[in-house]
Amino acid sequence: MGLQLFISLVLTSGICFLFPAVMLTLVLGALTLGSWSPLAAISTLGKDRLVDFLVTFGAGDVWQGVVSICLTLSIVGGLFEMFAFYKYTYLKST
Repeated sequence: MGLQLFISLVLTSGICFLFPAVMLTLVLGALTLGSWSPLAAISTLGKDRLVDFLVTFGAGDVWQGVVSICLTLSIVGGLFEMFAFYKYTYLKST
């Protein structure tokens, strides 16, 4: 049972880390590429706002902001997985 929890926890934490990292990178890349489109003003404004948001969480560095958000969501996903695993084993035994 312990190995099953560990594998599930590592998989869940990994997915919860990678999903926001990929999404933030795609959004940042799309907004950067959008600065060459006819909607350059909107795209540049959106990119600047996203960079400011990430710099706030990253103590001045954009990628450190992405990593801190991803680590936080990974921990939350891991805690939820542990809770769900506990409830499943408790309900299964009764």
